[in-house]
Amino acid sequence: MKAPRMEVAAYGPYGPEGLEVYYALRGYPLHNMVGFVIGSETPWIEVQALRSGARKVYTVEYQKTKIIGTTKIEYVHPVDFAEQWKENLEKFDFAITFSSIEHSGLGRYGDPIDPNGDLREVLKVMCLLKKGGLFFVGFPRGKDAIRYNAHRYYGRMRLAMVMAGFKWIATYRANSPYPQHPIREDFETVDTHLQDIYVLEKV
Repeated sequence: MKAPRMEVAAYGPYGPEGLEVYYALRGYPLHNMVGFVIGSETPWIEVQALRSGARKVYTVEYQKTKIIGTTKIEYVHPVDFAEQWKENLEKFDFAITFSSIEHSGLGRYGDPIDPNGDLREVLKVMCLLKKGGLFFVGFPRGKDAIRYNAHRYYGRMRLAMVMAGFKWIATYRANSPYPQHPIREDFETVDTHLQDIYVLEKV
């Protein structure tokens, strides 16, 4: 991870909030790993994954992404990726998604309404990860809620559902390079849109 942290904040679409991805990948580097990124729109997470040592990164995104200057990032349409599930079963070392799955199933982007759309996405990721594979997942924390049809907030109940089948390794926030220890009050806020990224390990 050679890029200065403020450079990372500048090129990511989330500004300084994207620093938590940088911190998580610095704390848990991807040396020689192969993985995929879900829903990044622009390949800012993919670049960070390469800087963290990843050997190959697949971009899973509805919007066609043009990659210039490297063969280590490869675009895959989500439908094609889903159809290849047998070939990809327990194939990947890591998966990363940030500010994406909280929208799944709410119809915001033309997807079918599905109250458990986010949990289905997590189950898909679990199927594709090797045992011991890392899942970096970022979304808004707070009291469990849906702000229809924008996104969900993840509190004690929904977060436990997301983590089923995984071991919690660490939590990062943009305001600190060190792992954080969530407290009860973190999951009692309402409509503050504070994001965390969780490092999970498939068990």
